[in-house]
Amino acid sequence: MKKIFFGIISLIIFSSCEDIITLDPELGEIQLSVDAFLTNKDEPQVIYLKNTKQFFDSELQQPYNADSVYVTDNLNNKFVFESVSNDGAYLWDDSVMIFDGRVYRLTIKVGGEYYTSTSTAYPVPEIDSLNWEYLPPQIGEPNGGYAVELVARDLPGQFDYYWIRFLKNGIYDNELGGLNISVDGTISESAQGDGQLFIPSVSTFLAYNYEDSLGLGDEATYEIWSISSQTFSLWQEVTNQAIFGGGIGALFATPTANVRTNIISPSNPKIKDKAVGWFSTSLVSRKSQVLYDKEGERLSFDPSL
Repeated sequence: MKKIFFGIISLIIFSSCEDIITLDPELGEIQLSVDAFLTNKDEPQVIYLKNTKQFFDSELQQPYNADSVYVTDNLNNKFVFESVSNDGAYLWDDSVMIFDGRVYRLTIKVGGEYYTSTSTAYPVPEIDSLNWEYLPPQIGEPNGGYAVELVARDLPGQFDYYWIRFLKNGIYDNELGGLNISVDGTISESAQGDGQLFIPSVSTFLAYNYEDSLGLGDEATYEIWSISSQTFSLWQEVTNQAIFGGGIGALFATPTANVRTNIISPSNPKIKDKAVGWFSTSLVSRKSQVLYDKEGERLSFDPSL
């Protein structure tokens, strides 16, 4: 009883000695945020311009209104993006604008300042087919589901960088775990996958979460986006910040900062409100399949390995 009583007294004493500290963090500059991932899809292309917000600000980002937003290519074509609703979404909806091998330049003009960025559109391999197989519940996984595999072969002769995206019933998997980037259909430049089939770690969607798991009747879609080595490094940086942002990894991580940007301001490189964000152009290959009970349907590898 004495030990218990002493513990209670100690708790009261130490609790009463706590000081309440109010922090007044320094506010950062509000900057232009650019989200400009353009593709060769025959659908509206959108460039999103927003104002950044303070870290502790709970309000949504506000639209950034530019005087003009346009993209030119090395064949002197000009594509003017317009924001009809003044909501920060600038659209081009006239024709396909991204083609293999062309170099594209984004320009955003605001008053006497302008921002710009350059991107090259690289080729992309076609997806030959999709395979699928039911996987029963595993240890630590509450439910089973269908694994879906894309069959595609890397383009030979050079390093090719890909962003592999998965959709369930037309909705992108935008979770961090769904960020799937690849070099030559493998995981790195040292994996020697040039001209080979995409390997399982990047070719197969395995979903055990209830919301993500696939069943018969669901539509599974894969897209392969060609990207530059710089865009590949961007997604690597995003992933690394997320991985080392908490837990034991945070002990060894550098302080969180904005990830790299390829948006520059040649008109005034010293302006305080330098932009953040990214401009990228991609060719996209796509394959969809509604899953059905097909006898003998199997993945091309053993998912237990």
